[in-house]
Amino acid sequence: MSDCFHKHPYSYLFCSGIVNGIGDRFSQVAVLALLLELTDSGLAVGIVMGMRVLPYLVLSPIAGKLADVWDRRKIMIVTDVVRVPFALSFLFVQSVEDLWIIYVSMFVLACGEAIYQPVRKSSIGVIVDQQHYTKVNGLEQVVIGIVLVAGSVTGGVVAFFVGKDVAFALNACTFIAAALIIKHLVIKKEVNQDQPIMIKRPHLNRTFGPIVMFIVVIQSVSAMLDGFFNVLISYYGAETFSMADLGVGILYGALGIGLVISFFVSKKVTGNLLLIGIISVGLEGVLQIIASQAPTLWYIAITFTGISLIGGVGAACFDSIVMRRTPKSQQGEVFGVIESISNVVIGIAMFSAGWLLELFSPRIIGLVGGSAAIFVMFLFILVFTFSFSSKNLTEK
Repeated sequence: MSDCFHKHPYSYLFCSGIVNGIGDRFSQVAVLALLLELTDSGLAVGIVMGMRVLPYLVLSPIAGKLADVWDRRKIMIVTDVVRVPFALSFLFVQSVEDLWIIYVSMFVLACGEAIYQPVRKSSIGVIVDQQHYTKVNGLEQVVIGIVLVAGSVTGGVVAFFVGKDVAFALNACTFIAAALIIKHLVIKKEVNQDQPIMIKRPHLNRTFGPIVMFIVVIQSVSAMLDGFFNVLISYYGAETFSMADLGVGILYGALGIGLVISFFVSKKVTGNLLLIGIISVGLEGVLQIIASQAPTLWYIAITFTGISLIGGVGAACFDSIVMRRTPKSQQGEVFGVIESISNVVIGIAMFSAGWLLELFSPRIIGLVGGSAAIFVMFLFILVFTFSFSSKNLTEK
C-alpha cells in the first residue's frame, strides 16, 4: 500500500484529516487560552471541554448507523461546511459577557465532530484491505500527531505572537479545504463476506463480539484517564509553567511528535495485539506520574512524547482488532458506539478534572491519575489471562 499511497482512496482521508484537525487545534488552543484569560478558572475549561464531547452520546451512534446505509463522503462534506460559521463566531468574544458564544459554538462544533469521526473511522475498514489494518491505523496516529504538532504548536505560536483571531479564521478555512479534499474520495458500498460471523444476541452483543466488548471497556477507562490529562495539559503549559498559549502549544506538540513516531513502531508490532494494548495503558500511567513531578516545561514535554508514542501503539492495536472482528457492513454502527462511549466518558472526566483543579494542584491530580492507570492495567491483565489469552489474537 505504501508504494501507491497517493493513489489509494485512504490518501484523501489522510490529507483531509490533517487539514481538518490542524484548524481545529488552532482554534482549541486559542479558545482554552482565551477562557483562562477571561475567567482564570479551571472549572470553566472543564465545562467547555466537557461540552465539546457530550454530543457524542447521541449523535455518534446515529451517525455510525447512517454511515452503513448512506454516502459517507457526502456526510463528511456536509459536516465540514456547516461548521464554518460557528468556527468564525469566536471572533466576537471580547469579554466575560460573551462567554455564551464559546459555549454555544463549541457545542455545535462538537456535534459536527461527533458525526464526522465515526463516519470517517468506519470508512477506513471499507476502503483498506484487512492485511493493511495495523499499518493504516498506525497512520491514523500519524494524522493525530501531525495535527498536534502543526496545529497545537503553530496555533500556540500564532495565538501568542499574532493573535487569537487569526487562529479562529484559519480554523474556518481548514473546514472548507477539508471538504474540497474529501470530495474526491470514492467509497464503494460492499457487504463483507470474509469477516467472522458474530453470534446473534440482543442489544450490543448483536454486533459486538466478546473481544470487541472488552476493548470497548478498556478504551472507556483509557478515555476517562485521557479526559483528566487533557485538562492537565492546559494547566501545565499555561499555569504551572506560566507560558500561556505557547506552553499549551508546546505540550500538545510533544504529544504529536510521539504519535508520529508511534507509526514506525506500530507497523512492526506482531504478536498478541490485545495484550500489547493493555500494557500500553499501564506504561502511559508510569510516564504520567513522572510528568506530574517534572521540574521544567521541556522535561514534561519529553515525557509527553513518550506517553503519546505508547498510547499511539496501543490505539492502533485496539482499532485493528475491532476492524478485523467486525463485518464491514456493521463497522459504522460499531465505531459510532465506541466514539459515543469514549467521548462521553472523556467529557465527564474533563468536567471532573476542572472541578478537582479548584481543590487540588495539577501535580497531585496527575500523580493520582497515573497511579490509577497502572492499577487498571493489572485488572485488565487478569481479565485477559482468564478469559482471552487462549483466543487467537496473534495478528501481524
